[in-house]
Amino acid sequence: LMSLITSQITTGIILESKFIVRIVFFLFTVIAIESSSIKRMGKSIGYGVGLSLLILAIIMIWSETRQLIFLYTGVATGYMIYIIVLVINQIFTGNIITLNKIGGGVATYILIGLLWATVYVAIYIIEPDAFRYGGEVIANDTALKHLTYFSFVTLTTIGYGDITPVSSVARVLVMLEGLMGQLFPAIFIARLVSLQIEGSKSRA
Repeated sequence: LMSLITSQITTGIILESKFIVRIVFFLFTVIAIESSSIKRMGKSIGYGVGLSLLILAIIMIWSETRQLIFLYTGVATGYMIYIIVLVINQIFTGNIITLNKIGGGVATYILIGLLWATVYVAIYIIEPDAFRYGGEVIANDTALKHLTYFSFVTLTTIGYGDITPVSSVARVLVMLEGLMGQLFPAIFIARLVSLQIEGSKSRA
């Protein structure tokens, strides 16, 4: 939630507004890895990738080149997929449904929106006119803000229409995110119900 909110309200902050979003993302991933049940080697790898993202974020305060943005976005996308798999694995371990598992499902849903936002940013870096905001090409300094907003509007299938995908690749990705936004809650709830039934049977 912090990553989502800070992406929308950090415009104009001293130094680099996007740096705040990246720091929040780094802190979240550290918490996710630390609270997981993966082995020490897996945690070390996770911390190493997270640290490399932090270093890149610091470097980009002074030199935010197209290549660095693309590198950061690519690593962050892969890392986010890793965190999503990690959280889902934690949710479906054991037959007892807890408040933490439900919270994990909500966190995963938000992470999927952030994941798609980073993919959209990568598409924007390659093809700046892949998305339009009010009929105009999105400005470089507001791309993260607008595409994060667009990702969650698409994920929740609200579809206000103020931002539209133009390129074929962008449209395919938008359709896939819309489908995931519908399917994930249904599958997640169905899985929780089945786990609850299995847990009730085992206790009976």
